[in-house]
Amino acid sequence: MKSLIAYFTVMIISFLVNGTDSRNSSGPDQDQTPLFSFGVIADVQYCDCEPSGTRFYKSSLEKLGEAFGAFEEEKVEFVVNLGDLIDREFDSFNTLTDVLKGNSIKLYNVAGNHDFSVDERQKKHVLPLLTGKTGYYSFSHGSFRFIILDGNEVSTYGPGSRQQVKEAVTMIEKLREEGEPNGMDWNGGIGSKQIEWLKDQLNNSIRENQKVFILCHFPVWPVNEHNLLNYRQIIEIMQPYDNIIAWFSGHNHAGNYGNLNMVHFYNFKGMVETPDQNSFAIVDVYPNKIWIRGSGRERSMILAY
Repeated sequence: MKSLIAYFTVMIISFLVNGTDSRNSSGPDQDQTPLFSFGVIADVQYCDCEPSGTRFYKSSLEKLGEAFGAFEEEKVEFVVNLGDLIDREFDSFNTLTDVLKGNSIKLYNVAGNHDFSVDERQKKHVLPLLTGKTGYYSFSHGSFRFIILDGNEVSTYGPGSRQQVKEAVTMIEKLREEGEPNGMDWNGGIGSKQIEWLKDQLNNSIRENQKVFILCHFPVWPVNEHNLLNYRQIIEIMQPYDNIIAWFSGHNHAGNYGNLNMVHFYNFKGMVETPDQNSFAIVDVYPNKIWIRGSGRERSMILAY
């Protein structure tokens, strides 16, 4: 019942603030200053390629510059990239680096499936470039812990071992047999070692009295074809912890939202979509809520915690 109340409350607030420009709309409490703010981008998917369907890869370069211009203007503390910085070709990273190096804002990367759409010999260089060797890490900002997960660890396309590829194939086959919508080879999963690390991170956050944001390229809720391969296992692991504010993801370019066990599952829209409409957000963190201020196609929502 509590989760239903939270869900409908969020929907009402979303309706009231949706469609506004994040830089011009009034906040939830104009006299209340957020503890801090950070920027969010998802599915930039740049490459020097011609458009395909609704995806305009070259346009992402200008959109990215616009987003970082807004982040600098708003003086955000840092920016989170939720994965798929490129669509394909390793050289695409170099082009984006030229754009990003002119910005002084700290950028935290999450690895996405398209980030590995490079030559087989170059896949081993992707994680060190974006996240560090393991692909998963955490950082703290005040009394908040940000846990970054690598949802590509168990996959058919990533840089993992033959055993991890085999594990991914088994997962996908099982999901398809069970009629799950996410049994797709462009989805990935989280391995046992990383799962134990996630548990340690959550336990440490309780001991240190921290609120938690979990960031992963893949969503885990609501049920969707884009979900992490072992999303049900991850949700079960999260359930005992009452200090998790939100799971932020990309991957599903249309965006999505769900609430389960009082945790907000927010899927940000893909920047690569449309030739000229941008999509990014600034998240203002307050003592009892977060305000996602969407720009362009990204909606705005106030989420209580």
